[in-house]
Amino acid sequence: MLYRILTALVGIPLAFVLVFWPGGLPFAVAMGAISVLGALEFYKGVRKIGARPVEWAGLLAVLFFVFSARTFRYEEGTTIGAIFPTALTLLLILSFTVEMIRRERAPILNVGSTVFGAIYVGWLISHLVVLRGVRLDVPESELLHWNPLGDPGACLVMLTFLGTWACDTGAYFLGRSFGKTKLAPKLSPNKTWEGAVGGFGSSVVVTLIAGYFIHLPWVHCLALGALFGLFTQLGDLSESTIKRELDMKDFGTMVPGHGGILDRFDSLLFTGPVAYYYAVLFLSHWLK
Repeated sequence: MLYRILTALVGIPLAFVLVFWPGGLPFAVAMGAISVLGALEFYKGVRKIGARPVEWAGLLAVLFFVFSARTFRYEEGTTIGAIFPTALTLLLILSFTVEMIRRERAPILNVGSTVFGAIYVGWLISHLVVLRGVRLDVPESELLHWNPLGDPGACLVMLTFLGTWACDTGAYFLGRSFGKTKLAPKLSPNKTWEGAVGGFGSSVVVTLIAGYFIHLPWVHCLALGALFGLFTQLGDLSESTIKRELDMKDFGTMVPGHGGILDRFDSLLFTGPVAYYYAVLFLSHWLK
């Protein structure tokens, strides 16, 4: 528990600086580093079940996803989906090429793990970088009235972080204090329904409070808080599903009190895309 608190005391201020740094480049670099480290953890993990992923191809795809997201703008008429098939096609071709020249071939296992790792880590986390660059369709005269910090994308990323972390923290502490009913004993034995409800409620409350300070209408705060409360836990359980197949407790030890990079950022892999698509589909229209 002490390590979790210390990690939060260091991590939250650092995240705030990276997210709000003008231009967003430090944030993109940080997400690129996290993606590479997370992908390396994933590829190391799948080797436990005999897979031989083409790591260098997967890492190139991860970096492509993250740094192409840095220059992407939804409103320019290029859908985010255009990034995906380009990288995926190259990744498949490279992976199959390497697999064909190997003496012991297992294309389904090896190529499959390579592609899945790149998509699961790099593609999903790249949505946070795209979200950082979001420019809502709000008149200039009303932008500061809506958002006193003047950078909608940065505020939405920080809102996503806070809502996600609130769910994780609430579920952890309330589950330890009051948890009795197992949520998914075969996937994650320590998770309880009481903790899940507490995490959901914590996410809604923190998102409402944080949204108030950026003048985001309460209905959007409520909707985003509920989405964060749901998808944070789905992301966590999804990673637990992977770890059960790999027969491992954590992906690493890099983050004190949490485990590896993937153990700390698994929930954001789900909430980042949710926040981005919510912003594109709802906020840009309803804030007019």
